[in-house]
Order: sequence, then structure tokens, then C-alpha cells
Amino acid sequence: MLIPRSVPTAAVLVILSLLPWKTLAAQDSIAPPVRIDQVVAAGNKITAQDVILREIPFSFPAVLSADDLKLIQNRVQNLRLFNRVELRVDEREGRNVLTVLVTESWYIFPSPVFFVSERDWDKLSYGLQLTDGNFRGRNEKLRIGGWFGYNPSYFLSYSIPWIGERQRLNLSVGLSQATAVNKIFGFQEERLGFNLKVGKRLSLKLDTNLQFSLTRVTLLPEYQSFSVSGSGRDLVPSLSWQTRWENRDLTEYPRKGTYLAVNVQRTGFARTQPEYWRTTLDGRFYQPVLGSATLAVRQLFILNSGKMPVYDRIFLGFNERIRGYYNLILPDPARYADYASYSISLTSLEFRFPILPVRYFSIENGPLIPSLFRNLKFGISAGFFLDNGFVWRNAADIRLKDFYTGYGVGLHIHLPYINVFRIEYALNKFGRGQFIFNTGISF
Repeated sequence: MLIPRSVPTAAVLVILSLLPWKTLAAQDSIAPPVRIDQVVAAGNKITAQDVILREIPFSFPAVLSADDLKLIQNRVQNLRLFNRVELRVDEREGRNVLTVLVTESWYIFPSPVFFVSERDWDKLSYGLQLTDGNFRGRNEKLRIGGWFGYNPSYFLSYSIPWIGERQRLNLSVGLSQATAVNKIFGFQEERLGFNLKVGKRLSLKLDTNLQFSLTRVTLLPEYQSFSVSGSGRDLVPSLSWQTRWENRDLTEYPRKGTYLAVNVQRTGFARTQPEYWRTTLDGRFYQPVLGSATLAVRQLFILNSGKMPVYDRIFLGFNERIRGYYNLILPDPARYADYASYSISLTSLEFRFPILPVRYFSIENGPLIPSLFRNLKFGISAGFFLDNGFVWRNAADIRLKDFYTGYGVGLHIHLPYINVFRIEYALNKFGRGQFIFNTGISF
């Protein structure tokens, strides 16, 4: 179940431009290598100490290098609970104590829902959700809400990332109701869904999970022949297994590390249900080059086997797009009969570099909730990118003329709460260009 970002980009930019800023001094420097005897957290009025400390992959006492300290800072920042994470070393009774100083975000609030579906600004959705992003101070997420506009929906979800000190289990459960536009015929489908996911954190970098979902899909009477059951109402069960290796330094804007994910999904277990397999392979690699620049590479494969119903097809051109062909849909929805089972490949290459390194600011006497305006980030980066994508049914379909390649340049603005706002200009192989506006890093 997709839970959208709930902070409008335009609203963030307008509010921040109107308020008085105060630049914050850099944190006190730590001269590594340094022996650390103990670690404590500070500034966490809501977040439990162990939620922070369990992210630190060292046993103390230990001698830490500059890279080790940066690793600690990034791992705590990757919790996405804090505006800023700083480290400080203090000497106490002959012992060196490492303090992880955090600036907490505001966690409980009703917030507007405003987002762009499938990276298409003509598909706007708007509504309201009530969120507790740090329920019980344990990094648990509790959300209830809904939206109108494109694909109106209602949802209720809960997740807990860590159960048991040694077991390291995680759990998430969700309910949703949605009216979705069919990508082939354009009619509306009614969907009622439930999902349950149980996982285990095998290490601080490796986790695995098993997910069960059950969706009831109802089609309009004139399209009921496209349902597998023939009645216009299908019950679609799905079971999937995922393993993920997460070794990126900072997930909101990676500069170094590796992300690998494998997901194997089986949908349908009876003749009256759609029956097919889907395997998703997602590899992302980040290598620092030329000092502060980064070379980022992604390879995505989505491999399908079996006949998929019209309401469960996937395409290049919705959630995954080729820049330069932002409105291109592969395969062509009109050829749904020819592509009952097909596969997708998307390759991306980016060279990213900072223009204005991220700085932190506070707004004095911020309105309503002053803590919302402490340690807010701002910075500017840029990048050159190249995307290549194609779809195929079998090996004979893979021909160079069916590859779609786009390339261009982008500006990445680092902002509080939405992390990154991207402005990109892309060209396709025909020399036609397009501007792209989006939130979040591309990968």
C-alpha cells in the first residue's frame, strides 16, 4: 500500500522564504581516531534511547576513525526521525563519552495530502491524513487518512520496525479502499485491500520479509469479461518474499554504498484467480569520484511469467519512467493481448556533485510549533543523467531499435521535510526535450 508524502513542495518553499533565518554554527570538531568508552543520546525527548543506540554497529570501548563516526551519524539520520544528527565527544571522569545529539522532528500532526501520482502532474491527489511518525517513541508508524482527485483512496496502516532485542522482527499491517483508473482501458476499478508483512533484520545491513496481501477487484459490468472469474469481481491473493541489502551512507541522498533487493511474488492459487509469478531485481551502486562527486548506477529488472489480468499489468511510464520519454508507456496498452507476459528493464546512470553543500538553519520564534523550525537543511546539488529502458516477451524481442535512451541535467535542491526537490531537463534520441519537476532523489 502506497502512503504518499504529505508535505506540499510549494508550501514548504513559500513558508521558508517568508520566515527569519538564523545560520547555525558547525558542530564541535572531533579529532579521530578517538577512543570511545560509552555512547549516549541527547535531545531525544520522545524517541527512546535504544531506538537510536541500536543503530550503532560497534561495541564499546572502541577506537573510532573518521569513517566510523560518519557511519554512526548517517545510520541515525537514516531513521528519518530527526532534522539533524550531530556527534560530540566529552571527557567524563577519565572516560570519553560520545554523545549523539539529535534534533527531533514533529511527529504527531494532521497534515494535508498532496502528491503527484505516477510522476505525472496531471494526476494530482489531495486529502488529509493523521500521522504519528514515531508512535510510542519507538519509530512505529501509525497513519489513517484518504485523498480525492486521481485514484481516490482511504487507508489505515501500522508498522513497527523492531520487535525483540535479539529477535529483531518487524511487522506491518494495512487496509485500503481505492478507486483506480485501469491503465489499458481507462475505466475505473474498485479495490479493497489488506496486507500483512512480517520480517526479520538479520543484521544492520541485511533484512528479509514475507508479505501476504488480499485484494478484491471489482470491474464495471461492461468490462466484467476481463475479470478472471468472469463475474466482474476477482479475489486476488498474493504471497511475496523479499531480501534486501542496505549499505548506503545516507538513504535520502546516497553518495556511497550499495542497495540490493530481490522480491519474488506469487499471485493467485486457484483457477478463478489470476495466476502468475513476478520477480523484481533492483541493484543500486554509489561510488565517490573526484572528491565530493558521486557516480550512481541503477539496474532494475521486473520479470513476469504467466498471464496477468488487465488490472494487474505493470508498465514503464508510470511509477518507473525513462527521462526524455516521460509520457511514453511501454508496452503500448493497446497491445495488451500481445503482452500477456513480459519483462521490463530500466538502467540509470548519474553523475552528482554539490554546488552549495548542505547547511542547517533555524527560524527564530517560529509560529505555532517552534520545534518544527529548528535545524532545517538547505543545499544545492546537480547531476548529469542517462536512462535506458525496454520491455520484452522473449529473447527474440530484444532489438536495439526498441531501446529508449534519454539523457540530461538536473538541479537538486535539498530542503527540510521533503529532502530533495528536483528540476531536470531531459532529451530523447530524437532530440526533443522536456522539463521534469519531482520530489525525492531519482534512485
